[in-house]
Amino acid sequence: MQSSTDIACLLRPESIAIVGASEDQSKFGGRLLRMVLRHRFAGAVYPINAKRDTLFDIKAYPDFGALPAVPDMAVLAVPQPSVKGTIEAAAKMGIGCGLIITAGFSDAGEAGRETEREIVSIAREHGMRLIGPNCLGLISAANRLAACSSPVLEIAELPQQPIGLVSQSGALMTTFFDRAWAHGIGFSHGISVGNQADLELADFVEFLAEDPDTQVICTYIEGVKDAARFVTAANRARAAGKPWLAVKAGRTEAGSRAAFSHTASIAGNHAVFAAVCEENGITLMNDLGAMMTLAASMVRYPKRTVKRIAVFTPSGGGGALASDALFERGFPLANFSESTRDVLHWHYSQGQANNPIDFGSRISVDPAKAAQDTVAALQSDAETDGIFVPVTMAPFMLTSEMALAPPSPFEGAAGKPALFTVEAGVTSDPLRALLRERGIPYTNTLDEAVNVWSAWRRHAQRRFFEKPARPDALPPPPAPGIYDEDASKAVFRRYGIPVNAGAIAATADDAVRLAAETGYPLVMKVASPDITHKSDIGGVAVGVASDAHVRETFERLCAAARRARPDARIDGVSVQAQVKGELELIVGARRDEQFGPVVVFGAGGVLVELLAQRAIACAPASTEQIRALLATLPIWKILEGYRGGALAVEQVVDAIARVSWLAADLAERTDCGFELDINPLIVGKSACWAVDARLRVE
Repeated sequence: MQSSTDIACLLRPESIAIVGASEDQSKFGGRLLRMVLRHRFAGAVYPINAKRDTLFDIKAYPDFGALPAVPDMAVLAVPQPSVKGTIEAAAKMGIGCGLIITAGFSDAGEAGRETEREIVSIAREHGMRLIGPNCLGLISAANRLAACSSPVLEIAELPQQPIGLVSQSGALMTTFFDRAWAHGIGFSHGISVGNQADLELADFVEFLAEDPDTQVICTYIEGVKDAARFVTAANRARAAGKPWLAVKAGRTEAGSRAAFSHTASIAGNHAVFAAVCEENGITLMNDLGAMMTLAASMVRYPKRTVKRIAVFTPSGGGGALASDALFERGFPLANFSESTRDVLHWHYSQGQANNPIDFGSRISVDPAKAAQDTVAALQSDAETDGIFVPVTMAPFMLTSEMALAPPSPFEGAAGKPALFTVEAGVTSDPLRALLRERGIPYTNTLDEAVNVWSAWRRHAQRRFFEKPARPDALPPPPAPGIYDEDASKAVFRRYGIPVNAGAIAATADDAVRLAAETGYPLVMKVASPDITHKSDIGGVAVGVASDAHVRETFERLCAAARRARPDARIDGVSVQAQVKGELELIVGARRDEQFGPVVVFGAGGVLVELLAQRAIACAPASTEQIRALLATLPIWKILEGYRGGALAVEQVVDAIARVSWLAADLAERTDCGFELDINPLIVGKSACWAVDARLRVE
């Protein structure tokens, strides 16, 4: 692993060679050379073209051997078959970094993947590092280096702000830059990582975490190359006090299916990724534009927290829609203090001095005075953390007063965060121009603005937890195999997870004997390793209350199983104590291919698919973290005593924590995969019980 200091040297070259350089603007090398020159890179530029003596009036060279000095970086825009030899020549010469624009490697199949591996091996042998291949290059305003061929660079200057971007899509990186520049937002560095054959996204995040020109880190992610490095990079960014914002593709996981357990479907790859981000301080978003705007807001208002906001609008309708959108995302509006209301009553009627504030319905004569007093009041209001200005169609003379009002939270880092939304078309362009001029963040849609506020609030409310302490006397993890319900419960019992009493009866007489030992009423379930969802085939009976009922139920359940699954192995019927509770949960765990063991929990029983909100944590998880995650779920109100006494919260938390330790122990057994379900975990007022269970260890 290369240190971020070393990578900083790579990304701040004092000289670059452009292989494949030309003046032909139909070629990558032609456009790239022109952009490097257009943006006045301060270092030496060495175009390499064997057929030309000069390009754009600067000296060209036939090959590396003809260069007057060893460049720090070689940018390759040459055909794929030429890349391997070019990298070998550059590496032997001592060039520290190769930036490979060319595609056709691991992005194009196995043959290209093998060539890519060979190129990386050659580079590493000589201490050279690679960016790409199949990337769009590097745009660094901090270094005035535009090593990229994109048409978005047809601008006079590279706008610079302390926002760094790392993208696994070159096209999206330049799209992101183009849109941001149009909003008056700049960047320190933009890096397109391409195939990540050598240097990868985490390397560049670590560089940005220590980069003095960067305050906020943005990433577009399609996949994580190295999970451990990803988490390490997150910790580096958090330690540096730099927010890391991320958008990831592949959220829907349309192809995922539950192969063995509910856990496989409800704790899919993206859900686990989101949980890892939350635990490690990465603010995950679903919109590039909202990420851009939030980054700009965090730069303008550094280290500000946002929990409650005031809506200040020239339109009552716009304020109502904004309030609805915020409410739907669980974002509370500020309740103004009495002193704030007293100020507002000078300018607004009784009904309009609440939140939202309708500037268009003010009763005072002077709009400038009303805007100034309103903004000053919100600036001083102890209940308000930020100011949201949704602007529908309104005269510029009115909206400009809202943007210009002093003393203003819009005047810089000392003020409260402010965000405008300008939803009208070209008629509102003068307002957009004014906002850009003053550096005030704005969006063009209400939805994007609400995404910004919601993500900022999540960032402000995030909690971090200490590593958990291992409970005493936990046994070794179970051996590989597929465990039926009773065997699974035996494993859980050894880990201290409460289960209801029960055993398997091979005959009806055995079932009657077990019923006498367990006591009525009973639950009876067909016992088969081949039938996962027993209730779906009529393989479960509850409320069995007599010996005769036991015999009849035994025969009925076995017959139903044989009808539904003639090929299934039927071991008999599980005879269990029927426990009564107030709530059913699902608790599961699995090994994620990238991030290792995770535990998942939420509403269970027959509602497991209907009440889809779950909590996921990397295993093992602390009881403090589990309790905090439970409190984010709709079922929390029931657990803590909605319309009745509280349920056995501490017992539930302890059971989930022990499941997480079982998951962690299974993961320690080399790289074995596993899945487990407890569904349901029945919760009563003083205890909880795992009444159905499933475990598979590969």
